[in-house]
Amino acid sequence: MGKRTNVLIGQDIFKFLKKKGIMTLATQSSKGPWVCTVYYGIDKDMNLYIVTDPNSIHGKDMTKNNKIAFNIFDSHQKIFEPKKGLQGSGTIEKVKGIINLTKALALWHKQNPGVEKEITIKEVIKFADTNVWKITPKYLKFFNKELYSPEEYGIWKA
Repeated sequence: MGKRTNVLIGQDIFKFLKKKGIMTLATQSSKGPWVCTVYYGIDKDMNLYIVTDPNSIHGKDMTKNNKIAFNIFDSHQKIFEPKKGLQGSGTIEKVKGIINLTKALALWHKQNPGVEKEITIKEVIKFADTNVWKITPKYLKFFNKELYSPEEYGIWKA
């Protein structure tokens, strides 16, 4: 197989991300690194959206330092199978404005159906314990030996 372009690798990554919905998110503060698990949604530009408490450890970290890292993978894959997973880094910011919040929350619900009545735009606006955040990826490393053999991974840069 020939070398895949940034555009094709981006398309491969987008398809993978649409099939998943949970990420491990890493943040950093003056106390050191922190890792958590969050659900995400995705837009056509490969921005990821999470819903989380700004008063959590990672919420406080993200408010002070917008640089983050994350990974997304299938935890059921066996060690002898071709690995598939994504490692990435970028920046994160709170989504602001009713129109942007509504769009971001709709993307999040589409990826994580079943809680539309519990996590609503009214709840996000009304209560201080829930914010919608946008992750803008800058660098993605997609492990997928089926697509990228023998290199095993494709790199996508914004």
